[in-house]
Amino acid sequence: MSGSNPPSTNGSPCIARRAVTTSAAAVLAVALPVVLVVAIAAFANNATADEAPAQQASAERSSDRIVAASDSVATPADIDATTTVAPTTTTVPPPATTVAPATPTPVAPAPPTPAPAPAQARAGDPNDPASWDRLAQCESGGNWAINTGNGYYGGIQFSLSSWRGVGGTGYPHEASRETQIEMGKRLHAQGGWRHWPACTRSFGWR
Repeated sequence: MSGSNPPSTNGSPCIARRAVTTSAAAVLAVALPVVLVVAIAAFANNATADEAPAQQASAERSSDRIVAASDSVATPADIDATTTVAPTTTTVPPPATTVAPATPTPVAPAPPTPAPAPAQARAGDPNDPASWDRLAQCESGGNWAINTGNGYYGGIQFSLSSWRGVGGTGYPHEASRETQIEMGKRLHAQGGWRHWPACTRSFGWR
């Protein structure tokens, strides 16, 4: 039995080591999560600190874009100032007016239109019998059957040679007024009113 340690003496160091090991494990189990939490928090704080300027710059750029967009959007006041509204034209029908019929004014009958005066032939027209009547009034006092023995016969005082020269037969004063006028037209065609110089000159026919 000499040379061997008693059981109580040999077991104490092992128990102490186990106790220390158990305590260290317990401390480590408690401290390790705390360390991890602290490390994660520190990392998160660093990341947040690094991202803060970028986020702030991004936020400022977003703010600038929002302000620019708000400047480009027309406000109601701008729309009211720049929008021209065409005036509405309303046509109102005129009120109906009842006009009493006017009393007709009696109209006096128009006086009868006088009959137009007979057209007078041009002065000295050989085709107008009135010209020959006027000439006969000057030459013979309008007597178509006169024979004074002076060598001229009838109303317009033909000479016998002139009478027969235009186709007359017999004596001029024996012929009718119409025949004497017809012979006078033929004589006028040969020389105009110069065959009766005195009277036609006084008439202004020459």
